[in-house]
Amino acid sequence: MRLMSKLLMTTLLASSVLSIACAKSEIVQNGSKLTHAQQHQKKLLEYVKRAISVNKDYKLKGIRIRQTKDVRDLPGWKVYFLDIDLELLKQKGKQITVHDKIFSNGKFIVRDFIDITSRSSLKDKLVPDMDSSFYRKDHLIYGKASAPNKIVVFSDPICPFCQGYLPGLLKAAKENPDKIALYYYHFPLLMLHKEAPTVIKAAMAAEKKGMKDVMQKVYAAKFNLDTSDEKKILAAFNKKMGTHITSKDIHTKDIEARYSFDKKYADKMMISGTPTVYFNGKKDFSRKKYLEVIKKK
Repeated sequence: MRLMSKLLMTTLLASSVLSIACAKSEIVQNGSKLTHAQQHQKKLLEYVKRAISVNKDYKLKGIRIRQTKDVRDLPGWKVYFLDIDLELLKQKGKQITVHDKIFSNGKFIVRDFIDITSRSSLKDKLVPDMDSSFYRKDHLIYGKASAPNKIVVFSDPICPFCQGYLPGLLKAAKENPDKIALYYYHFPLLMLHKEAPTVIKAAMAAEKKGMKDVMQKVYAAKFNLDTSDEKKILAAFNKKMGTHITSKDIHTKDIEARYSFDKKYADKMMISGTPTVYFNGKKDFSRKKYLEVIKKK
């Protein structure tokens, strides 16, 4: 469960549907009348602020609606993607940004909808679109930045699904640089793969030393060590990759910064599993759209 969901829980336990209907009188802000949509968004943000204020461990520093989408199967309902800046009062004022989504039809607000047939969560299926800030030069692994198709992948090199999927995607992007620009973000599944952080940082260090096609080689090596022992992991990495990466190499400021940056951007997109693929800003649930691109002449 995400942090924001925990924060909202205290005020949403009593009912899963709450009324936030706007007053009939128009709201005036900075001398201008707000539209009905603006009034509703203001009411929604006020509600979430009240929900957060119940928890004394956090202090709200700011809240924004990043995106709004219509819910296709629920006419009149929208999902609001929120960015919430919080100060952690018990951690010497540490500040974090958490991300969540909430539903409203202009009169009611709900945390989620559950399909009574499949028992699946609608909230889990709805994701924000990606903006161009993810198309970073330092994350471009294959292809030309000018290529018409931008693919962003979040992946864990220890994940067996990623090990099966990424080689094909990497090969396609490498061989079709004029069609595909492939941007790669590390997203280790820490609860499942203890060795992932060390393997990822070792791969970064190998790239830093000038090694080519590092991630292609990492996925081909299929590291599955089931240990968090850094020395053992580096020994296995160096043996398979033909490198000489040391603990000092993987704990530099730039590598730690890149590792944290990728996590921050994965959190921003509410990534929860791997591999997660975005194709031209939209999540590719099939993970196969790149195949359509390379087939075209």
